[in-house]
Amino acid sequence: MHAITIELKKGRGGPSTLACRRADGSRTWAQVHPFLPTHDLTHCAVESALGMTEGFFGLVADGWELDDFAKPGAADRLPAQALWAEHIVGLIERQVADNAADMNEALALSLTVPLKDGAPVLSDKDLEMIDRLRRRLLTRWQGLPAGDTLRVRFPASLAGV
Repeated sequence: MHAITIELKKGRGGPSTLACRRADGSRTWAQVHPFLPTHDLTHCAVESALGMTEGFFGLVADGWELDDFAKPGAADRLPAQALWAEHIVGLIERQVADNAADMNEALALSLTVPLKDGAPVLSDKDLEMIDRLRRRLLTRWQGLPAGDTLRVRFPASLAGV
């Protein structure tokens, strides 16, 4: 997987922006809905902790533009891992499960898209790592003054955030 730098700039009286700088120097960016910075940071935590290479940020690292995700038919072009990542993020944001067994059951019920290596089976250790990384990222975002930019290297690690 190619690494990227995620840059979330907190809006000052307007929308925040998400920019991603790829290793080759190319960049994609977009203004984002107020809900999306925390959602995107949750993606960063999930995809990093689980080593996902074809989730949202993995696709951006491989050349997808942020606008590509909103184009008609984009969902049909997403790899299965990206769909699983989105469902995991959604379940975490809705606080559906307190442990791996409940999370795996919720995932099985929410989406039945086959992966080449099978569906992810999360452990309590996976959820703990996701939670710790997500909390650290969200704390940094929430403490960021308007107009400042949060920069995170993806894939992220606890040591790096």
